[in-house]
Amino acid sequence: MTELSIRPYRPEDKPGIVAIIDSVYRDYNYSMDFEHFDSDLADVETTYEDAGGAFWVADDGGVVAGCVGVVPHGVDTCELKRLYVNASYRRRGLATRLLATARGWAMSRGYRRMILWSDVLLAAAHTLYLKSGFRAANETRAIDPVNPTSVERRFELDL
Repeated sequence: MTELSIRPYRPEDKPGIVAIIDSVYRDYNYSMDFEHFDSDLADVETTYEDAGGAFWVADDGGVVAGCVGVVPHGVDTCELKRLYVNASYRRRGLATRLLATARGWAMSRGYRRMILWSDVLLAAAHTLYLKSGFRAANETRAIDPVNPTSVERRFELDL
């Protein structure tokens, strides 16, 4: 049995990442849209790394078990994006480890605040964010043209 590791994204990870996110979307009757809302996944290198951010995967012997990304959002703020864990790896602390990786990276680069947007239906994720020190803001948005019933809530964390 291999040890599950968190490592930087590689292009060959894309199918596994898309499969995890698509699975979650299907649970809520949402569809992926690589032209608009999910366009960051069409080119992870450009969206995250070339923009000054980072993207990681949880790797279990070549199987993508989860992912998370961070992008700059202003001078002292960064945005957490795409924290997803494969259903068969949930409730084992993997999301907490991915979040800690992103948080550590942000702090090491001098960011003072982290924000994120999460669909209001993702209650388990919200529990994780709140336990990790994030505050739920009153701000919501609906920006997904393919899934117009998707409403996201903003969360904030002082680093």
